[in-house]
Amino acid sequence: MSKTYPQLMFLTIDVDDLMDFSSSWDLRATPTFFFIKNEKQVDKLVGANKPELEKKVQALADGS
Repeated sequence: MSKTYPQLMFLTIDVDDLMDFSSSWDLRATPTFFFIKNEKQVDKLVGANKPELEKKVQALADGS
């Protein structure tokens, strides 16, 4: 997806290495996707739902 949407930043976090991060972001399941715009969380997706992930990434890329 990062090649399709070069204007967006994609990060992968290993929750086993960053336990404080997972606690502060209330991570309860993996995968969890956070959508952040202008330093604020605008959406979240829990689970491996590829169609929904693509929909949310497209919406963020379109500025919705």
